[in-house]
Amino acid sequence: MTQTDPRALVNLAREAEQRGDATRSLQLYDGALTLLGDERDLPLLADALRWKGTLHREQGETEIAYRCYKQSLMHAETCGSVSCRAHVHNCLAIIAQRRGNLAESERLYAQAFDLASKAGDIRLLGMIEQNRGVLLNMRGNFVAAEARYSNSLGSFERANDEEAISWVLNNIGMLYTKLGHYQRAVEIFERGLGIARTRSDALVESILTLNLAEVWVAIGKLDQAEEACRRSFEGASGRGDHLTVAGALKCRARIERERGAYDASIATLRIAIFEAEGLEDRLLQAEMLREFGQTSRAVGNPDEARLAWREAAESFEDVGARHEAAEINALLASLPN
Repeated sequence: MTQTDPRALVNLAREAEQRGDATRSLQLYDGALTLLGDERDLPLLADALRWKGTLHREQGETEIAYRCYKQSLMHAETCGSVSCRAHVHNCLAIIAQRRGNLAESERLYAQAFDLASKAGDIRLLGMIEQNRGVLLNMRGNFVAAEARYSNSLGSFERANDEEAISWVLNNIGMLYTKLGHYQRAVEIFERGLGIARTRSDALVESILTLNLAEVWVAIGKLDQAEEACRRSFEGASGRGDHLTVAGALKCRARIERERGAYDASIATLRIAIFEAEGLEDRLLQAEMLREFGQTSRAVGNPDEARLAWREAAESFEDVGARHEAAEINALLASLPN
C-alpha cells in the first residue's frame, strides 16, 4: 500500500482517529478524497465521506458533518449501494436528533433500519437499535430504552464486537445514572473503559470517563469526579473535540458548585456555553442552562435562576426530554414569587 492508494489512506485515517489524532485523520481522509475525486470507486468515496463526517460530528462540528453525510448519500445513491445508504441515513438521524428534530430522526432511523435489513447488515441493525434506545431515553421511556440497549448489546456480544459493545455500555451507564442506579452505572462505565483502553480508543475512553465523573458527582465523591473530569477534558482538548470539552466544563462547573465555589462555577459555565456555541446540541445547551439556574439559586439570585430554567425547560420540551422538563418545571415552582 502506498500514499497513492485511497483505500490505504482511509484505513490510516481510521487508525489515527481511533488513537485520538483527529488532525492527522482529517488530513488522511482529505488525501483519500482527493484521489477518489474521479469517482472510480463510489462505494469507498461514500464511506470515506461518511467516516470523515462522523469525525466532525464527534468533535461537535455538526453542520460540517451534515454536509459530508449529504455528499456521501449522493454517491451512495449513484452507485446503488444499499449498505452505504443505510449507514448514511443512520448518521443523518443522529444529526437530526442532536438538533432536536426527533420526528425527522425517527423517520431517518426507520429508513436506515429498512435499508440495513435489505443489506443484511447485522452490525448496523444493532447500532440503529441502540440509537432508537437513545431517543426513548430522551423521551423518558426508560423501560423501552433499556430493552433496546439490551437487544443491541446482546447482538454485539454474540458477534464479539468490542468497539460496538463499548458504545452501548456508555448509553446503558448514562441511563442507570439518570435512574439513580449509581453502583450499576459505575460497573457498566468501568467495563466500557476496560474495552476502550484495550482498543486504544481515545474518543470512547474520554466520553466514558466524563460520564463516570458525572456519577462520582452524584454520589458526592468530588475528588474522584474532579480527576475523571480533568482526564476527559485534557484528552478532548488534545483532539480538538469541542463537544466533550463543553461537557467536561459543565461537569467541572457542577463540581465547583457542590464545593460552594459559586463564582468559579458561574465563570466555568460561561466558558462552557461559549465552547458549545455552534455545536447545535440542544440537549447539552439545556443541561448547561439547568446548571446555570442551580448555581444562580445557590448564590441567592432567583431571577437569574428563573430565566435560565425557563429557557432550559423550553429546550428540554423541544427535544422531547419530558423527564428533564418536568424536573425543571418543579424547580421553577420552588422559586419564590
